[in-house]
Amino acid sequence: MGTTHDLVIRGGNLVFPDGVRRADLAVDDGVFTDIGAIPPESGPEIDARGCHVLPGAIDAHVHLGVEICGERSRDGYGSGTLAAVCGGVTTVGDFTVQATGEGLLASVKRRLESADEGSWCDWFLHANITSPSDAVLAEIPEVVEAGVTSFKLFLAYPGMAVGIDTLTDVLWAVKKAGGLVMVHAEDQRRIEVAVQELLDRGKRDAIHFFDSRPAEAEAKAVELVGLAAIDTGQPVYLVHVSSAKGLAAALGMRSRGARLHIETCPQYLLLDRPDSGIEHPEHLVCAPPLRSSSDRKALLASLSSGLIDVLATDHCPFTRAQKEMHRDDFRQIPGGLPGVETLLPLAYHLALGEWLPMERLAELLALNPSRLFGLDGTKGAIETGLDADFVVMDPRKETMVSVADLHSNTDYSPWEGMSLRGSLREVYLKGRLAATRNSRDVMEPVGLRRGRFIEASL
Repeated sequence: MGTTHDLVIRGGNLVFPDGVRRADLAVDDGVFTDIGAIPPESGPEIDARGCHVLPGAIDAHVHLGVEICGERSRDGYGSGTLAAVCGGVTTVGDFTVQATGEGLLASVKRRLESADEGSWCDWFLHANITSPSDAVLAEIPEVVEAGVTSFKLFLAYPGMAVGIDTLTDVLWAVKKAGGLVMVHAEDQRRIEVAVQELLDRGKRDAIHFFDSRPAEAEAKAVELVGLAAIDTGQPVYLVHVSSAKGLAAALGMRSRGARLHIETCPQYLLLDRPDSGIEHPEHLVCAPPLRSSSDRKALLASLSSGLIDVLATDHCPFTRAQKEMHRDDFRQIPGGLPGVETLLPLAYHLALGEWLPMERLAELLALNPSRLFGLDGTKGAIETGLDADFVVMDPRKETMVSVADLHSNTDYSPWEGMSLRGSLREVYLKGRLAATRNSRDVMEPVGLRRGRFIEASL
């Protein structure tokens, strides 16, 4: 009698970073154990014939329950991770929120406690450094020991923005500890000049937000980050690169020896900045802002060619009312868009439309984030010994995006009404069904909240 497995995924088109191969897949004790031709009657089966089987997506950039412009974002760990798992995201990377004067390790512990409501998917943490000091930098090795190996800095936002000297100090400290530095790269001074010019001309309405954070601010900040990366020899992860100029700056600094990893988001690949005729431009306010179609096309081309490392969302949803109450002053509109539940469906849509090789999905959404953030011992690929996080996608069906079918705790989606190629059929977390389509053809969770905190490793 042959080996009996806990679960066999039969005849699917398995998506690996080096190509797509039709094969069977076995799961035991929550991990992948066999890939190939598995004998019949080897255990409970999923018929995946005609479908793609991809590693569960890792959204490395989400913000769960944060305050922006005095408004609390709508997704905590409950609704945020529910939206994630119903969209095929099996692991999310959230951020600590360091209070003024708070220790770095204390901010990590406080964030861990905030997840007490339970998580539908697995999650890991990045540590925001927004109140830097020598004492905070001295805590970095302890934070790494606690399983948080990535540290984020902002070059924008009053009260959080750091200067180049602080950036360099953090790079040296993180390099010594073996971690990775993430940077929100927009030059605060250039933003302030752009904002003042708009205010001087009486341009305060929401539509003018999209001119308040110019691409030049992103490009200049990227150059400064690149120079610091060269100086210290420390790799840096650039979050949400949004413009052709920002991308060109990053690639230029790479050519000079900077070890820069580039992230972008679906909104910068598929949405153009709104024109003056749109009724509610405030709904699309995020930072960096949406750009022109030429920016979008430049990013999309680089995504498919392999120059961009990670596709993530910067998920940070608010309601219509939270956005609309500040529409007369773009400075007060809370920035952020819902996105974690549509990340994988949008990327799959691009792959089926031949904008993106299918195997690049496995890199952008799983392999690369797992390697960069210290998860590659457990996550990131369909590979024996790794957590059996996977999704079944049906290329023969289509999906119409409707906020009524989504699980984020907000009342709108920038993708409302968009028809996507392909359909998410099932989501598995550590070999157990976590979400599936119900009788109304809507994804819904299965079972209990089984997500856990994943300690990153160096």
